[in-house]
This record gives sequence, C-alpha cells and structure tokens, in this order.
Amino acid sequence: MHRLSVVALLVAAAPFAPVQAGERSHYLYVVNRAHDAIVSMSAAPAGADDRRELLAGTRLAGGGEAATVEIRGEGCVHDLHVVFANGRRARYPAFDLCRARGLRVMPLPARDAQARLARTRTEERTAAD
Repeated sequence: MHRLSVVALLVAAAPFAPVQAGERSHYLYVVNRAHDAIVSMSAAPAGADDRRELLAGTRLAGGGEAATVEIRGEGCVHDLHVVFANGRRARYPAFDLCRARGLRVMPLPARDAQARLARTRTEERTAAD
C-alpha cells in the first residue's frame, strides 16, 4: 500500500515539474520607487538577447508598489530591463540574483540634467584639446 501512495504522488506531481535540466528559479523582490509605473520588466542571462517577461501584463505603480518576480535560468547573473509608462527605459546589467534578493527601482535622472551633463562633458573635452 505504501508503494502505491508514493507512485500516485509522483504521477500527480509530474505535470508541475517542467523545469529544464540545470534551470532553477530565483525570486526577486522589486520595489518601484520611481514616479512612473513600470509596465514591463524582463530578464536575460548576462549578455544574451533572449529576454523573458517578468510582470506578465501587470503594472507596478510608482511610489513604492512592490512585487516578487520569478527569474528562471541556469546562472545567477542576468541583465534586467525595465520599461516605464512614460516610455523611458532602464537597464540593470549583470545583476547577481544569488547575492541580491531585491531591487529598488529609483527615479531616473531628469532628461534636462542628462543633457546638461553631456554638454558639460563635451565642453570639458573641448577645453582640454
């Protein structure tokens, strides 16, 4: 009777284990501290292009909404890509999922500040020449 119950348990659990060889799950707690909602978040092994969507059509509102996402893969290091409702994008390259359990997405710098910074760097290079 004991063998029969173990076999029944294994047969029942079989459909829930479609994990590929070497692939494992990492769970990342994401907090959106930015002003705009996150409409898409994807991950790919570092340097690869085959990104997997993590939010599955849900939005993560700005100002502190949080969610836990599952990232499946063989390795620990992934590139994370975030798309905001206003169209801006952020990339977190080589994020180590084995060392970090959470990601706090902060507001991106203002576009004017980026333009000023780029202009200042260009002026500095020109003055140095």
